[in-house]
Amino acid sequence: MKKILFITALALIAAVSLAQTRAEAVRACLLDPLDKSVLVASHRGVWVDAPENTVEAIEAAISSGADIVEIDVRRTLGGELILHHGPVLFRPSGATNLEDALIAAKGRIMVNIDKAFKHFRQIVEIAGKTGTLEQIIFKSTMPAGKAKALMGEYADDVIFMPIIHLCNGGALACIEEYERLLSPRIYEWVFDDDSDPVLTIASALIAGKSKIWVNTMWGSLCGGHDDAVSLDNPEAGYGWLIRELGAGAMQTDQTAFLVDYLKKR
Repeated sequence: MKKILFITALALIAAVSLAQTRAEAVRACLLDPLDKSVLVASHRGVWVDAPENTVEAIEAAISSGADIVEIDVRRTLGGELILHHGPVLFRPSGATNLEDALIAAKGRIMVNIDKAFKHFRQIVEIAGKTGTLEQIIFKSTMPAGKAKALMGEYADDVIFMPIIHLCNGGALACIEEYERLLSPRIYEWVFDDDSDPVLTIASALIAGKSKIWVNTMWGSLCGGHDDAVSLDNPEAGYGWLIRELGAGAMQTDQTAFLVDYLKKR
């Protein structure tokens, strides 16, 4: 019996080590602007297989081959951080704690936290407790100076992804400020017009320095090259974003389809 238990323990250790290596490999890829891999981010987890923003949806994202899982985080009046898309006053029945989500993701998948950058310090505290800070991608539209001040001593250590609405006025100046103050390794581009020349200019500003993240859930986020288009003609959707924009990460509602497309490509 002791021998069997010992072998089982070794197998468990090996499995944990392998899972941790996977998360570390994704992080290394994300931080390397010259790496040509395209990372897949699962929007709210694979919500077609499990309720969105739950541990089950995170597990489904991992099983589908996603590199990153996006979750929405809100704070209740009681100060608890939970996974929920809309605003909350009190914790909805069955809502998942952020801590539980990070424990489930630990060593297995990167985590993109949306809607909660203003709670940065509290998230860092929970991430420190769970040993998952290096797996988190923070994101915000907050101006570079304010973002840097909020992150404080963590500004050089955490992964912060500015959200840039490219077709809005002032996008290029915003990028230049981010480059001067934070030098982010990844930017989230949002655009509804794929012919706007600002796309080319913006990409040139960060060429060789940062990856580009694009959301493909619906057309207004990615100039019409979304999941719906891609399901019918992936080269016109995902393929265009990779070829013409240089997308290095895509957030999708079609996780398994995008993973399969990238493998074949």
